[in-house]
Amino acid sequence: MPTTTQRPPADLLLRSLSPHHRKILVATYFRRRTTREAARLLGLTPEAAKSDLYHAMRDLSDKLRRATAAGM
Repeated sequence: MPTTTQRPPADLLLRSLSPHHRKILVATYFRRRTTREAARLLGLTPEAAKSDLYHAMRDLSDKLRRATAAGM
């Protein structure tokens, strides 16, 4: 029988991010905006928004990996 890896709830992971990372993720992925649109909304340059989004996704991925490994 295959084993199932239980993943932590997404809202817990999002709340564990810094407010800055959470804002860029919400502005792009959850509001379906481009990085250019999110940048304008958040008062960032498009380059800064892309960089922030990259770091936010990396942070979220790391948190998910650690939480899954810990059996959360």
